Amino acid sequence: MIFENSNVKSQSILIKIILFCILITSFTLVLRNLGHSKIHYWDEGFHAMVARNLTKHPLKFTLYDQPWLEYNYKSWGENHIWLHKPPVAMWKICISHFIFGINAFALRLPSAISLVLSAWLTYRIASDLFDKRAGLIAAFLQAFNPFLFESVHGYRFSDHIDIALLLWVQVSCWFLLRGIRSGKRRNYILSGVAMGIAYLSKSYLALITFGIAFVVWFVAWYKRKIGVSIIDLIVRCFKWIKRRIKPNTDNVVPVETQKSNHILSDTEDIRIRLSDVGLQLLVGILTVAPWAIYCLIKYPQEFLWEHKRVIDHLNTNVENWAASWDRPLFEYMPLFYPFFYAALFAVVLCLLVVMFKHWRLPELFVLAWAIGVIVPHVLAETKTPSATMIAVPPLLICIAAVISRAWQRRDWLYTAIWGASMLSIVGITAIAAQTKGNIQIRNMIPIDGIRSFAPFIHKHFWIIEQLIAFGGLLAFFVGICLITKKEWQKWIWLGVRIVALVIAVLYAGRYVHKAYRVTERNAQIPLYVVSGERIQRELPENVCFFLDDERTGAHFDLMYYADRSTYQINNVHAKSPRNVARQAKEAREAGAIPYLFSVKETEYSYPLLMEGEVDVGNDKKQRYRIYEITETQ
Repeated sequence: MIFENSNVKSQSILIKIILFCILITSFTLVLRNLGHSKIHYWDEGFHAMVARNLTKHPLKFTLYDQPWLEYNYKSWGENHIWLHKPPVAMWKICISHFIFGINAFALRLPSAISLVLSAWLTYRIASDLFDKRAGLIAAFLQAFNPFLFESVHGYRFSDHIDIALLLWVQVSCWFLLRGIRSGKRRNYILSGVAMGIAYLSKSYLALITFGIAFVVWFVAWYKRKIGVSIIDLIVRCFKWIKRRIKPNTDNVVPVETQKSNHILSDTEDIRIRLSDVGLQLLVGILTVAPWAIYCLIKYPQEFLWEHKRVIDHLNTNVENWAASWDRPLFEYMPLFYPFFYAALFAVVLCLLVVMFKHWRLPELFVLAWAIGVIVPHVLAETKTPSATMIAVPPLLICIAAVISRAWQRRDWLYTAIWGASMLSIVGITAIAAQTKGNIQIRNMIPIDGIRSFAPFIHKHFWIIEQLIAFGGLLAFFVGICLITKKEWQKWIWLGVRIVALVIAVLYAGRYVHKAYRVTERNAQIPLYVVSGERIQRELPENVCFFLDDERTGAHFDLMYYADRSTYQINNVHAKSPRNVARQAKEAREAGAIPYLFSVKETEYSYPLLMEGEVDVGNDKKQRYRIYEITETQ
């Protein structure tokens, strides 16, 4: 007994050491070049400016702190009061700015910290649901996720807003799981508070936690009251209908009198009542209420308009992000899971079958989480790339659980699923590479017919090819199990596990390397950093800049570092260039001093106020000139 306890303690210490190494390595890597000076367009530029302005007035959210030109409150891209996103994520950036100053490192540090915390939470949730091996695997996959690295560094169509949402959804799910297992109401209260903070990070997507709670409660209630699986109930409903149409053809056994094996098998671990679900929701609403009431009193038209636009995502083409139903599944989500998306897809399908067969809490919890995120986004009219980010933890836990069960239990079924998923990726990829795409499933079957209703399946048919290969390999492995002798199977499955492990390790190396490559980009804009510091020293606060740099979002770079309102004259998204003379007059009438900030070689007829050259690296210098737009011009 002493040796057994000692072994358990040693194993626990080893697990903690491995987890610590994963988290500290991830944090060290994501910090690499975190402070690159470019402020990225789209999302990062907006949130950077709002957070910067919050350092002056923490309860007033503004994009253009001094709106010298006329603006429409419905246009969030050039608005003054900016409520396009809730406050929590930008408050965290604001606090970072207070501590570390106004710079890009402070802008992104909250995201880097949140990434590591969310990976730790993934470990805790996966360990509680499955086992610590699954927790370590899932934590590793999240800690080095290349898409999350890109979001932290601002390169994706997401930044700290989405990272903050991910973190607080996970906090809420963790407390929810603890509440389900313990029955203690304080856990449901804490889950509700975290859900409210998640809502204050990025609106209604946070309600996924409420959805999980309701689904778990419903399944547990259904098991206690009905005692049969939903599948059995559907079958019996058909039989009942048949009997009503053709009496006496079947003797249907009443649902209450027959039990099924397809029930939630660990109900003793589930302590959730409908009142607990309601308590979680109520606490979440109370957490959000102060901010909502404040905005309704102070900025009612902006708040109501932005709230309406959030709901419009369900049935309206918001900002041209409308797409067919298959785009999230076959174009956006593969970005989150490079190299192994088809394997993840296959694993989830298999776990769905397992869930419907046994109704165990682990599968129910993670699949309710993942499906609850993905399905609404598939059905919504407007589909954005980062909206399914909060499904990353449960999906990674799914594949981690299969790998862990394959090794820990020596289970042939999970070994077959894991082996088939890994071999299908390698096989299809290798065949396509060796034959230069000439021998592919898409060339053997007519797939052009699906383009009209599933254009992204057609575009990314390699996912379907790998799923078809997975199905064939899984059927082959099942056949092996049925026809081979038991004494042989042990060695066969050991071989499959070793092959799958080798493939997984190779892909894990590529996965980490892809994350490393994100940190190599190190996008710099020294021109605006240096000129911005000079402008703050030498020019008054009521300066208004018109910028001739046509790089999309360049005005955010100048505005962030110079802390002066900046309007871009032209870029690829503009319908036409600004009328600088007319708008300079408008700015002057509003109390501003209008200047033209030029990075081009064009010679302007305005009086030159100042100029300078900035070392931009590689022995190159870039010149900038600032002209005063006078009334006579």
